[in-house]
Amino acid sequence: MKKLFSVLSIIILILECNAQQSEQVSKRQLLKDFDVFRHIFEKANAGLYKYHPKLQTDSVFSANRKRINKNTSYREFYSILWNVIDFTGSCHNELTYPDSLIKILHRKKIYFPLPLKLINNKLYSNLTYENIPAGSEILSVNGISAQIFATETSRYLSTDGHNTSGKHAFLETRLLPFYIYLAYGEPDSFAINFKDSSEIRQVVLEPVEYKKAIENYKKRFIPAYEKSSVSDYSFKYSDSTETGFLTINTFALGGPKSEGHKKYAAFLDSIFNHLKARNIQNLIVDIRENGGGNDPNDLLLYSYLTKRNFRENVSAFTLFHTVPLKKFYVEEETDEIKDLEEELKEEHSILKDGKYYQNEKFNQYWTPKPNAYSGKVYLLVSPFVASAGSLFASMIKNDEQSVVIGQETLGGYYGHTGHIPVTYKLPNTELLLSFSIVDLEQDVQKLPDQRYGDGVKPDYTVEQTIEEYLKSIDAVMEFAKKQINP
Repeated sequence: MKKLFSVLSIIILILECNAQQSEQVSKRQLLKDFDVFRHIFEKANAGLYKYHPKLQTDSVFSANRKRINKNTSYREFYSILWNVIDFTGSCHNELTYPDSLIKILHRKKIYFPLPLKLINNKLYSNLTYENIPAGSEILSVNGISAQIFATETSRYLSTDGHNTSGKHAFLETRLLPFYIYLAYGEPDSFAINFKDSSEIRQVVLEPVEYKKAIENYKKRFIPAYEKSSVSDYSFKYSDSTETGFLTINTFALGGPKSEGHKKYAAFLDSIFNHLKARNIQNLIVDIRENGGGNDPNDLLLYSYLTKRNFRENVSAFTLFHTVPLKKFYVEEETDEIKDLEEELKEEHSILKDGKYYQNEKFNQYWTPKPNAYSGKVYLLVSPFVASAGSLFASMIKNDEQSVVIGQETLGGYYGHTGHIPVTYKLPNTELLLSFSIVDLEQDVQKLPDQRYGDGVKPDYTVEQTIEEYLKSIDAVMEFAKKQINP
């Protein structure tokens, strides 16, 4: 047993030494990683200049490179890279610490222990913890106002275009403790000023290990309507209001040949046969938890809800057929690069102005299903809706017979950069850079309330109060019901 403990101690020591070495990277090495990062983005990221012109993007690269000096820490370097990544604006952008460093950090008592909830631009405690009651408004953390704290912490989530609602929404997720670490490092304590009823108080919280932070997160308050909506998709019908309620929490149900897709397709066909047979005139479609998933699950659902012929996009291109900077590419399986290159040459076969555009046979028109719904569609959206979820939401908003209710989606209305994810490893820091390589414009019309770079904006913006949240009142759903039965 003693030998076992000795071996484990040596392994832990080696991991800690490796992690410390990862954090102590020289200025020359950081500059090298920054240049590799820029080269990767310029050669492989089709959405690099989607929302900002090249000259402006180049200036952001240059300005952030100049911030690197001999005292730049590993965490600060991450933020320097993230400044550029986030500026480009894609919900598929990610920058990840290497596993060896994450394991060491997660054993350190450096994490914010309190799960939070952002409502109407105010932060609230989402757990009764160390004399801070659940539902208390957080006024400041270590002297930083709650508004600035929320902004600086939420920036580590990337969204399409210039959207900020999606960033703020993720403050209520299990990612919060790590976001706070990225923003503020390793403080000795967290002095929380908060308002409980009308009284302003302060409690000083000790940092905790990541495991404890996640345990607290699992104990957070969850409203009853969220607890009841855990399946991938469901349908119910209300006789009293003559309304159908269709919930689609994800499109990650498998590709067109998978059993998951076939089961989902049969479910949809059955539901819409039912709606047509009963001549139901009102349908609430709830996708507030839908962060995307597999093609063609989004398009299939839309084909039951529209009267027009449509396709996934009006334009889609990538920058390469041959994977650039292969020595930094992370292959998750054998021959991944080979398979990717063959896929790109087949699907994106049209070279124009240095870009490889999608062959139309991979983007064919869909027609409405014979049993497509003809009544009024009320779509419920939230800042968690992204990727295939926001593509579907944009198409619904495009149609005149729909009403969109809730909050702006994280994913874009006019387009996004998606389809094919890739991952590269930077040579010195071993940071993992992930992004998608196909830039596409969605098959939607221009609308006066949708700027380029917006998420899908609701026709009616509805956000609950903290009181409604704690009482498990689903304000968005209740608003939709009142549109049907005033």
